[in-house]
Amino acid sequence: MIQRIKILFLTFVLTALFPLVQLSAGEEVYRIGRNDILDITVWQSPDLTKTVSVDSDGTITYPILGSLPAAGLSPQDLEKTIKDRLSQGYVKDPQVTIAVKEYNSKQILVFGEVVKPGLYKLKGKIPLLELLFLVGGTKQDAKRMTVIRAANVTEDAVPTALLPTSENAGNEENSSQAIEVDLIGLLSKGNLSQNIMIAPGDTIYVSSGTGERYYVLGQVAQPGPYEWVQEITVLEAIKAAGGPTEKGALNRIQVRQNRGEQQQVIKMNVVDIMKGKKKDDTVVQAGDVVIVPESWI
Repeated sequence: MIQRIKILFLTFVLTALFPLVQLSAGEEVYRIGRNDILDITVWQSPDLTKTVSVDSDGTITYPILGSLPAAGLSPQDLEKTIKDRLSQGYVKDPQVTIAVKEYNSKQILVFGEVVKPGLYKLKGKIPLLELLFLVGGTKQDAKRMTVIRAANVTEDAVPTALLPTSENAGNEENSSQAIEVDLIGLLSKGNLSQNIMIAPGDTIYVSSGTGERYYVLGQVAQPGPYEWVQEITVLEAIKAAGGPTEKGALNRIQVRQNRGEQQQVIKMNVVDIMKGKKKDDTVVQAGDVVIVPESWI
C-alpha cells in the first residue's frame, strides 16, 4: 500500500510539473558524445542520407567527406559543418538535418532500494521525481539517497562508479561530490526543494537506512541507539524502546539535545503527556539522547 501511494504521488507531481520540465529542457543545448547514433538527412540526396555512429575517437565516417569530428558539437553545429563541406563542389545548396537517434553517451547509474535499478541513458538533466518514476519508484525500506556527481563532466557523461580505477586515482579532475537528498521529506512530506536535477554522469544510491541515530537510555526495556528515520516524539521514542521498566520515573525525563555547538537539557513529565497534554511532547532529532531516570521510590 505504501509503495502504491508513493507511485501515485510521483505521478501527480510529474503531471503538475511536466510543462515546466518541458520548458527547462529546451534551454539546454545537447552535445553529441561518443557512441551516439545520428540520423543524417540530406534533402533529395538518398546516397548521402545515412545513420552513423560516433566512434570512440569522437568522429563519424560520412560518404564523400570521410572522417568528421562530432563529439562535443551540437547537432546544429555538425549540420553546418556537413553543409559547408558538401557545398564545396559536391551538392548544390544542400539541405542537411541531423537528429540524435540514440543518446548513448550520457548515462546515469541507479542502484539500491529502487524497483528497477540499472544503467539509464539521458538526453540531459531531469528532475529527481521524473527519475524515480522511470525506475518504478523506491522500495518500502528506502530512506536515504546519495547522489555522487563528478566535478567535471564532458560530453561523454559516464558515472564515476563505472570508470576504471586507474582513471580516478590521483586525478583531481575526476574528483566527485556526494549530494545527500532528504528522500523522506520529498516522498512523504512533498518537500519539492529536494527535487534536485539529476545530471548525466550521476551515480544515485538509495539505501534502507538514514545513517543517523538517537538514543534512549536508563530505565527502559531496551536501552540503546535507534535509527533516526523521521521526526519522532519522546513518548514514541520510549515506546519504541520497549516502554519504561517498573523503576522508570516518567515524571523526570531528560532530553539532551545536540544542535551543532549548542547543547541543552530539557526536563519533561511524560505522565502528563500520557494524560492528554500532547503539546508538551518534545520532538526527538538525530543525535538526541532521551534518559529515563530511576524512580526514588
